[in-house]
Amino acid sequence: MYCPKCGAQSDSVRFCRSCGTNLVLVSNALSDTEQASPSTPTLRGKMTFGVFRPAKVTNLRQDLRGHNVAAAFGDVVVDLTAEDLPLGETTIHVYSIFSSLNVLAPDDVGIRITGVTLFSETKVRDHKMDNGVFNVNEYRSPGYSKSVRQLHIDATSVFSSMKIKR
Repeated sequence: MYCPKCGAQSDSVRFCRSCGTNLVLVSNALSDTEQASPSTPTLRGKMTFGVFRPAKVTNLRQDLRGHNVAAAFGDVVVDLTAEDLPLGETTIHVYSIFSSLNVLAPDDVGIRITGVTLFSETKVRDHKMDNGVFNVNEYRSPGYSKSVRQLHIDATSVFSSMKIKR
């Protein structure tokens, strides 16, 4: 189990060894959620890791607002095409080093990219955003503010690539 507060791995313990979060309460809450109604759970504050291995996260039956993605020497796919994104802005935080991130987003979603990249490449729907050396990103797709569904990716990446595709 990974601690939902700090992301540290904690195996078979009651409290997170890093930050002290009560993991029994978290485990019980997750069990209750799985047995509860089929409503859409929120992965707000949760973390997906692609460290020395590939990882994938999807919005199938879950809300990814506030989700964190960490990639180091691994490839990560964030697939947002399984279901409609919620109305308004969905923000995902990405941290990557020596990795690649591919985000699959529907055509009708406005895209906003913020953050810092160092020796990295960022492409939004085949449009290269940066020079590949050092950038402080602030990109908004045409019509972003009028889009009913918006995706905001706040990315910090070093020696990485990020591609937002359809």
